[in-house]
Amino acid sequence: MKRPLALWLVLLLGGASVEGAAQAGPSRWDRVRDPLLARRADALAVAVQARTPRGIPPGLDLSPAFSSLLALRAATVLEMAGGEALGGADVLFFLGDALVTADRGRDDDARRILLEAIRLEPGSARAAKAWLDVATASGRLRDFEAELSAYDEALRLEWNERERARIHLNRGETYMSLGDLDRAVRDYQVSIATAGDSELHALATWGLAVALARMGNLPEALQHAFAASRLQFPGPDGATSTALDLPSVYFAAAHEIHYYRALGYMAEAVQAEGKGVVRAALEAALEHWGRYLQGARATGDRYLDNARHQELWCRRRLDALERAPRPAKAAGAGRR
Repeated sequence: MKRPLALWLVLLLGGASVEGAAQAGPSRWDRVRDPLLARRADALAVAVQARTPRGIPPGLDLSPAFSSLLALRAATVLEMAGGEALGGADVLFFLGDALVTADRGRDDDARRILLEAIRLEPGSARAAKAWLDVATASGRLRDFEAELSAYDEALRLEWNERERARIHLNRGETYMSLGDLDRAVRDYQVSIATAGDSELHALATWGLAVALARMGNLPEALQHAFAASRLQFPGPDGATSTALDLPSVYFAAAHEIHYYRALGYMAEAVQAEGKGVVRAALEAALEHWGRYLQGARATGDRYLDNARHQELWCRRRLDALERAPRPAKAAGAGRR
């Protein structure tokens, strides 16, 4: 499970510095001396404006769909003006980030553009964000080794503790995709310890629960899953939901979310009191295991056998629950 930056953070960490450069722009003499420099500055200024929502206060966390739309609009405007051919680190950082955020199947292009921007300005403050974009694009391309390398580079450059916690969270997910559960657990633990943010804390706790379950440590896994499921976040119409349902959270493999949900219901079954509540939780867990196994079989998921064991755990618990004798009625019960 991944949690990308909201658009406003993208603008603060990447686009805002680009916007400042675009507003300053080249001098009149520079424009006369180098027409390409003038074209680049003008195109970038228009693209930044296209990606900046009007009438929305800075700091508002926009929906991923709206962020994607604005990024697509900005990338289109910039590419119509010359795009990658304009050159310059400012243009390349901005264009690469916009293509990743737009998420329209241009991850190969975005990664190439961002790596060129980093090559031009390896020590730039924008390089850390660019490495995160490279990691995102690589993950979508299922190039997990490149994704890990990009996260390592981002950690080398990033100083903000919250962003470092987010990188550890996402890198933990990548390690889990590769089957390196020991490193995944370490990254989730670091993220939990340093998040300073309830959403990141909840997501890292979910990740730790899943990694432990896949390592065979189910009792501890269920403890973390229960803790993660207790953390609720406001949603539309006054409803609340777990961190798994946040609009900014996505799963690289669609069936993966069912492992998390099934584990959450298993944790609820262990903690619940009352036969009816336990039964309902186990039945819900089995439903999600069924969905997970369907997707896992189709993709050759490395955790297929592990999921079968978890499903069997639920079936045995449910069978034992059904076989349990009903409590005897007390003498005289029912009489008035």
